[in-house]
Amino acid sequence: MTSLSSRRYVCQSYFRRRSIEIAKFILTAVGTFLSVFALSFTVFQYWRKKQDEKFNVLKESLKGEVEGERDARKESLERLGKRIENLENNVMQDLQRRMSTIEGELKGMRNILEKIQGWFVDNTPTGGGRRG
Repeated sequence: MTSLSSRRYVCQSYFRRRSIEIAKFILTAVGTFLSVFALSFTVFQYWRKKQDEKFNVLKESLKGEVEGERDARKESLERLGKRIENLENNVMQDLQRRMSTIEGELKGMRNILEKIQGWFVDNTPTGGGRRG
């Protein structure tokens, strides 16, 4: 029986050594996985930070361009408003000048028109004429 128990002891010690080696391998594999995962996570965080920085720079530059464009359009609208106001004033002044000129001409023609009207009244026969 001693040989059986010694064989059992040898087998048990062999399996213990193999179990310890398997456990070491598993722990090494888990450790390696965790190390690779941590390294990948760190690289990803660095890449993400760089992408965020690029995005923020782009966003700021676009914001600056949009604000510049908005300011330019505002100035353009103000200039256009001033031009329209100036044109309105010129048109109104021109119309007022023309109306006063026409009014003056009509006042000068009033005498002539009254004389023409008087001539027709004086030279048109009254009554008895044919209407038609």
